[in-house]
Amino acid sequence: MQRVQQRLIGMAVVALASLLPFSAHALSTWTAGNCASNCSETGDAAPNVSYSAYSAVINQTGSGTYSSTGAFAQSTLAYYSGSGFGVQAPNGDSGSPNHSLDNFGYQDLILLKFDSAVNLTQLKLGWWQSDSDITVLAYTGNTSGVDAASTIAGKTAGNLKSANGWSLVNSYADVGSANSLNLNTSLTSSWWIITAYNSQLGGATTGNDGTTSGLTRGTGTTSYAGYDFVKLYSVSGNKAPGGGTNNGNVPEPASLALASVALLGLIGVRRRKPSQR
Repeated sequence: MQRVQQRLIGMAVVALASLLPFSAHALSTWTAGNCASNCSETGDAAPNVSYSAYSAVINQTGSGTYSSTGAFAQSTLAYYSGSGFGVQAPNGDSGSPNHSLDNFGYQDLILLKFDSAVNLTQLKLGWWQSDSDITVLAYTGNTSGVDAASTIAGKTAGNLKSANGWSLVNSYADVGSANSLNLNTSLTSSWWIITAYNSQLGGATTGNDGTTSGLTRGTGTTSYAGYDFVKLYSVSGNKAPGGGTNNGNVPEPASLALASVALLGLIGVRRRKPSQR
């Protein structure tokens, strides 16, 4: 009887441990480097990640403020030693600061595709110029049989979220002042997007156009005022409980069921024990 009781306690502990908050698990960090496909991390064993880049032409209003984008197409992911990943869009975008992850002329984004679902908790920039507002998205749709590229290519900033499974995590203002950012999200996903701030992707502005305080938009094509230029140095997070490619923020039913069965069995054993004396 004692062995049965010990086994049930062990099952309950294992199942409940898998449901602990992500902060209780060892943190993993994926740092930008020369690797762009199936890249490993430092820290606890965690999924590998592949990176790719996309860009879309910015459309501007008569006042010079961007209002929308053209369709996203794959562009060139570029690694800059000590600074991290930038994006080189197709035309005239290879010089500084345009070779960064930015929204001047082109809306750039970086797709992070993990082997299984993770909860990203932190992001670090290795370089920024002018302004450093960013938007983070997570794919909350079903990834089974879906090609990640098909959820981005051909879409615009205006319709990327509406019908393709992408959900806004948040937009964050002036990240470069600290170079690191706590994302403060419970979402888990296999696919994540990090992009320079865009009001169609990340919600309303909180500052004036052409300024650098709060979530702001750039104006014109000759000044960098209000535009965001950053390079992605690293992201950190935890593998989702149970692994797999499940997206969302709800504990996996299998873990809940295992914990329930073990605890109910333990209660039953303890209730029967006095009658066996």
